[in-house]
Amino acid sequence: MESPVQGFSRLLTRDYDMDGVTLPAGSRAILFYGAANRDGRKFPNPNTFDVTRNAADQVAFGWGPHVCVGQHLAKLEMVAIFRALATKVERLHVEEAVRNVHSILRGFSKLIISVD
Repeated sequence: MESPVQGFSRLLTRDYDMDGVTLPAGSRAILFYGAANRDGRKFPNPNTFDVTRNAADQVAFGWGPHVCVGQHLAKLEMVAIFRALATKVERLHVEEAVRNVHSILRGFSKLIISVD
């Protein structure tokens, strides 16, 4: 649903046709990862969080030559954390979550969680 990095831009070195719209050379094109993960042409109910959505289809960590080189380490860390928590914690409760307001990065500046 969201991406830690919101987007990146590129300078077009030549005219590029995108679905019948010409993006002229010398202009900048920007890709917003979160928007790509909500593409109604790709995902049914694109604005609904669905844990059964195929993880291989998401672009939260980029794609192709622009893929995040640290994504595999981040995924391994998440799996390790959740496996360790699953043996000790029955339920997590988010007590307080404060969003970090930033135009490039997405995350929390404060997150307080209690456990059962």
